[in-house]
Amino acid sequence: MTGTGGKKLEGALFDECAGWIWEQLQEEGVYISGEVVDLILATERELGVHDREPGEIARVLEEEFRMRGIVANPFALDAPLINRVLDWEDDFLGFAGISRAGS
Repeated sequence: MTGTGGKKLEGALFDECAGWIWEQLQEEGVYISGEVVDLILATERELGVHDREPGEIARVLEEEFRMRGIVANPFALDAPLINRVLDWEDDFLGFAGISRAGS
């Protein structure tokens, strides 16, 4: 894992990332609960898809949430919303010096 210093998105860093993403979404006018951001980040790791391309991850998670019966309100928990979270995650990973593949 060159360039990551062995860091992974877990523990306190995971919490910091989720909180930061939530703040960025709030500034964009996307008002979802922080738990939705946590769910997206945790589920991509649970399914082992966090190292794929964000568009693919978003589609996989959208289907997974649909199968689990998980919904969000007022915004749908769909690929476009998931992709927004993943875009901010990529920014955070970049700031932290972690590649998506190494996260």
